Amino acid sequence: MTDKPTVEQIRADIEAGEGPHAVRLARQLAEACDVDTMLELSSAFADHAVFAPLVDIWRRHIAKCGLDERENAAFANALNGLAEEHLAERRETEAMGLLTEAIGIAPRLDYIRRNIASMLVHQGDYDAAFVELDTLLTKSPNDPQANLLLGIARYQSGDPALAVEPLEVANKAGSADAGMWLLKALCIDGVSDQSVGALQHLIESHPERAATLIEIELEEPGSPLQVFRDHPAVTKLLS
Repeated sequence: MTDKPTVEQIRADIEAGEGPHAVRLARQLAEACDVDTMLELSSAFADHAVFAPLVDIWRRHIAKCGLDERENAAFANALNGLAEEHLAERRETEAMGLLTEAIGIAPRLDYIRRNIASMLVHQGDYDAAFVELDTLLTKSPNDPQANLLLGIARYQSGDPALAVEPLEVANKAGSADAGMWLLKALCIDGVSDQSVGALQHLIESHPERAATLIEIELEEPGSPLQVFRDHPAVTKLLS
């Protein structure tokens, strides 16, 4: 008689680098386990960022046992983790499919919705991004990442003036990227007291990151930051 695998045994295999054996045991366990055990099993794989096998394990569990409401967040997190792996491999179509499935299962998980919004902004699908960002910001108006994405989307869709407010919110949270996008939005109409202040704040708050970002921008002939090419603060920073 073969003993039923345990989560502790599976976790030990993962930690020992015995991934294939852990996956085989997990598949066996997942097809006939209760909610608490499945959540512990999911955590064992998620803690080590082993998401591709975990999603397969979840699908086997769901096929045999169904998906309990208490399992929604853990399954959605596994889908999100695999989506991030696909994004790192530039497999955007597969990633978006997983994220869409995840948010459908667990619509309250803001980090998944932020990932969807980020992908939509990256793809230039601004109208769809605005829908996701509106949902996020209605719930959490000061969400730094959502405000940054909203600012970027407004800037890139041709509304730099409307980008300023959300970028200011994100910038106050200490994001160097938000500071750069804010500076770009303020520079569209040339040098002003406000844009100079944004430049100085960016350099003072994030000197190393600012140097990298500004140098990249100045390599782009059409960048609005060209108005600051000879500004003393910039020449000193890049010298």
